[in-house]
Amino acid sequence: MEPMLPNYMPTTRRSSKLNARWLQALGLACLLVVPLATPAANNALPASVNAALAAQKLDANHLGLWVQAVDSDTPVINHQGDRLFNPASVMKLVTTVASLDVLGPTFKWKTEFLADSLPVNGVIKGDLYIKGYGDPWFRSEDLWDAVRRLHELGVKEIRGDVVLDDSYFAPIAADPGDFDNRPDRVYNALPNALLLDNRAVRISITPHGDGESAVTTWPPNPRMALNNSLNLVDQPCRSNTNQPVIDIRNPTDRGAEIQVRGTVSRQCAPHLYYRVAGDPHDAFFHAFKELFESAGGKITGHWRQGLVQAGSTRLITHDSRPLSNYLWLMNKWSNNVMARQIMLTMGAELEGTPATELKAARVIERWATDRGLNWEGAVVENGSGLSRIARLSPRQLGNMLLSVWKSPYMPEVMATLPIAGIDGTMRKRLTSGSIRGHAHIKTGTLRDVRAGAGYLLAKSGQRYVVVMLHNEQGVQYGGGTRVQDALLTWLYENG
Repeated sequence: MEPMLPNYMPTTRRSSKLNARWLQALGLACLLVVPLATPAANNALPASVNAALAAQKLDANHLGLWVQAVDSDTPVINHQGDRLFNPASVMKLVTTVASLDVLGPTFKWKTEFLADSLPVNGVIKGDLYIKGYGDPWFRSEDLWDAVRRLHELGVKEIRGDVVLDDSYFAPIAADPGDFDNRPDRVYNALPNALLLDNRAVRISITPHGDGESAVTTWPPNPRMALNNSLNLVDQPCRSNTNQPVIDIRNPTDRGAEIQVRGTVSRQCAPHLYYRVAGDPHDAFFHAFKELFESAGGKITGHWRQGLVQAGSTRLITHDSRPLSNYLWLMNKWSNNVMARQIMLTMGAELEGTPATELKAARVIERWATDRGLNWEGAVVENGSGLSRIARLSPRQLGNMLLSVWKSPYMPEVMATLPIAGIDGTMRKRLTSGSIRGHAHIKTGTLRDVRAGAGYLLAKSGQRYVVVMLHNEQGVQYGGGTRVQDALLTWLYENG
């Protein structure tokens, strides 16, 4: 999302902690170490791919490829097709296809607003409840719309607390800093059934001609401190004069502190930054309170986490946009927390609440079986690809994409994929030549992982499924991308 948040997949040099109990529960601990297959024959690869591997000093034995025409029964390229690789964010393709099958493209999430009693003369004499059902894209604009509808009902005052009910999902027993020790990064945001703005705090920096640069945050959380020590300079706005630095101290604490320093030119335009900081319930309540009171309302109490009480009266229900819209947002910009919310929703809808990752994993396993896929050895974990233990083979992904091509939801899946040279995470790749716009590829990047999978329309008019999984030290630093682009270009010209 940027706006909001264009790059959700991290490139990190730090190791993560593995959730051993999760693996043991699924009986998949043996997949933590995947032995190397027999060294692959490089002559099975196109010459341009071998040349790119040599130029980037990368090894074909760490690369898995699967290329097959959508109307063929055999692959054009099967290079280590049965070896298990970490797919990084390409895992979102599994979440995409499974959710369309399990939930349906028109599935919508609801967020309910209830009260102990109907308002009398504009006053709710008791608590207001806000219950979330896992909406992956509930925005501040949606909260504003809910406030407007409450005022249309005549609600002017709440003489009780605002009770936040996020019981649809079980609490995630994880530290957002486990993956790469960057708990303030939005790609590490943890899911929650009542999630506002992808759990991100918006930090707005507005240079002024005189005085200090204005720094504001949304939601306006009084529990969090804001320390602005930016240095303003009277120089043209360039990269070296527009270098604000944002540090979050104690980001997972309610009393997190946002520190903004560095240099900004007075000639620079306002800019927005996003970080995870503080408690998500605090953020939700203070955003609601600010919007409600700015519209003339009054809240006597504070917030507390709890359950909607039996006999409560439903005031309004906010319905999300359809799942198919959300998948577009998730895949184009590789939004991790959206993928996790969608996967947990599948667990809740089919296995009951509260949703857990184990329930969601069971749903994925049954879905793969029902689709006729050989999912042996696959590890999906959280459905986003932000994982050190996730595993898929090129053949598994290739067969899934081939089955999608023949399914009713093929157009929905295709529409979510970044287009080479045009948009999403592929917008800066293959920008020149006639191949531009001819490859729809979901990308994935982690430390020592570069991956891509999707569809390519060759110059001949033949459509192909393409899967590229590369796990090798340093492959994320551009070399893996060049190898992939060499394969896509060769296939476009010769397929």
